[in-house]
Amino acid sequence: MTAASWAGLCCLTASCGQFLIPSRVYTQPTDVVFGLPIVPVVVLGFSATLFTTGVVLLGEGICGRLGAPSLWTLAVGDPARFARVLLAGAAAGLVMEVVAAWLGRLWSYPYWTVWLYALIVVPGFAFYWLSIVESYLAVKAVLDRFARPSRSVAAPRSATLLLIGGSALLVAVLLYLHWYAQGYVLAVQHPVGHAPPFWYALVAFGGVGATAEALLSRRGRPSLLGAIRRGYWTPPAAIAGASAVLGVLMEVQNAVHHHWAYANWPGGSVAGVPVAVLAAWPLQYAAFLVLPLLLAPELAALFFTRPAGQPAR
Repeated sequence: MTAASWAGLCCLTASCGQFLIPSRVYTQPTDVVFGLPIVPVVVLGFSATLFTTGVVLLGEGICGRLGAPSLWTLAVGDPARFARVLLAGAAAGLVMEVVAAWLGRLWSYPYWTVWLYALIVVPGFAFYWLSIVESYLAVKAVLDRFARPSRSVAAPRSATLLLIGGSALLVAVLLYLHWYAQGYVLAVQHPVGHAPPFWYALVAFGGVGATAEALLSRRGRPSLLGAIRRGYWTPPAAIAGASAVLGVLMEVQNAVHHHWAYANWPGGSVAGVPVAVLAAWPLQYAAFLVLPLLLAPELAALFFTRPAGQPAR
């Protein structure tokens, strides 16, 4: 193991320190400044930072150990380009936040205030996006060691995808406009019981994904669907593997003190986590990998092409 991998594991272990704090600190906070419960926010925020840093370092360590391309390689080549890549990742996160949290009412942040949310939502998503990408690249690097070329498969043309995506987005917009015709209030602190049906968000995400794939195809850039079309199945397999591991670790840890709280998800729960949340993690990965390519095309080869030396069929 590399030094980065060991450092990542240490950060992940240290992130569990939040469980050593008495529960009353979270349930009955006493120090409140400008509406913000300081101790829970600091403890949970620091733990989340350690967890995310651990995932990033561990992912870089695995890629380095296997000699696979990584985000760090991209960063040291051009810091300005890396800043643009982070902004593209943050933009993808905001799309997810708008559709799922603002419109879908699927989660909230019970310890935050509106002003804190406004301050950290963009840099927070950029940092969180890093962990998603690094975990994906680490699993992809492992799978690429064993992957074998497969035959190409048929996939919808860009015009068809654009029609499907545009239609789904139009339907989603009309559905949400109808639902909120009586008025809309942004709620980021507390769960909202009266929420649009869950499938509205699925239609919106499907529309966003199909539209993004169509635009990437028209620009001749690699993409998730493009990789599948070429018979390169490692990207979808890496998404499934990374989301299964990171999703369970992150959600089970969050289920103890609810740094973010879920609401209005269908189905039951396991270990305090809605089953539908765990099932939706691959969709999050797909969105976080595909959408940034519209703003940062240099990521396309890193995400969705075979490593040098692996033959295509």
